[in-house]
Amino acid sequence: MTATRREDEIVLWHEFDGPGDTSVEVLNEINTLFTTQYGIKVRSEVMGIAELGRRLTRLPEEDAGVDMALVPSDMTSYWEASRFSPVLESWCEELVPGRVLDSMRMKGRLYGIPVLTGNHLVLYYNKQHYAEAPEPWEAFEQFAAQPGKAGIVPLGLDIAQAYNFIPFLTAFGGWPEQDGRIALDTHEVEQAITFLQQQWGTGTVTSMDGATELLEQFIAGQIGAIISGEWIFNHLSRSMGERLGVGALPRIHGAAAVSMCSSVGLVFPGQSLSSSRGGALAAYARFMLGEECQRMWAERVQRIPANEAVMKRWMSSGGENRRQLVSQLAACKPMPCSSYMIAGWVGIEAGLTELADIGPSAIRSLMQKQAQQVMAEVDHYLNTLQRERISDGSHHL
Repeated sequence: MTATRREDEIVLWHEFDGPGDTSVEVLNEINTLFTTQYGIKVRSEVMGIAELGRRLTRLPEEDAGVDMALVPSDMTSYWEASRFSPVLESWCEELVPGRVLDSMRMKGRLYGIPVLTGNHLVLYYNKQHYAEAPEPWEAFEQFAAQPGKAGIVPLGLDIAQAYNFIPFLTAFGGWPEQDGRIALDTHEVEQAITFLQQQWGTGTVTSMDGATELLEQFIAGQIGAIISGEWIFNHLSRSMGERLGVGALPRIHGAAAVSMCSSVGLVFPGQSLSSSRGGALAAYARFMLGEECQRMWAERVQRIPANEAVMKRWMSSGGENRRQLVSQLAACKPMPCSSYMIAGWVGIEAGLTELADIGPSAIRSLMQKQAQQVMAEVDHYLNTLQRERISDGSHHL
């Protein structure tokens, strides 16, 4: 349970955490600047992504004491369960491009304000091991056969994380959502699983915890390249300097491996913009999108700002790694903003935990079984919520 909220503060939930996510440094500084300029204290509470989702969707059952949350844009799908306040587009439409605003739009209404964009996967490589970005998958297989490379893993990633499975699925022509529902019991899913098992079995790929061990061993030079998120670029750049290279995700059998992308933005649970704190929250949102704060995200921790003018200036002023990081966005596919995506993530992760133990056909069936169970829970929850809204006369929200 959250700490008791004071009357002279606003409370922000977020999930910037772990040594690789330096974003929390800027968030804390922005909160301090806001307090100095507006005289309003911002208390931020950090939690894991799963806990953030659970707490947001349980607001009607808990006196949570939260005013706003900084979330991945797919969590905008919680707009009904969490009673997010609609946002006035005039606050941000001249600063943020329409494609980025759309990442936090549900049923034609804006329910969040994008602060950062990107959230996509890229290839990081050690220039001491690869002279250039190993874009065809065969480069990893060839790496292992080179003299002097014994003991160095060609490619690492955290395959336990469902988000990292998406590029392998798209390389075989798949996508986790079909007709608004999660569909994982497909031939494309099985092909992606088969490929991963083969690469893992030959030692071409290793899987490690993406927040700690994977980064540590990559920085130490024990892994030649990794697939990970743009959000750790700053940490790797600080740690590796000129050794670090950034490139496109490797093509598999000649097909593009396409990452999802999204934004990170502010949402306002419990209709908080209509509360007595609404004016302070609106001021904070506009402050976050302003030139000073957006430049801080870009220049201090190298995150991609949602403010288009700031993003273009930052991209043009950086080196090749930064240009590669941002340019990869054009090849990405937006993450579905759907209430059912949680079922996709649960299903995929359930199957990936069995990657070393059972066959591809059994894994794809397990993924879909788990996804169906969660989709049924989501359907029940949303139906119950709708009945409650109608009975208390708030179904128009």
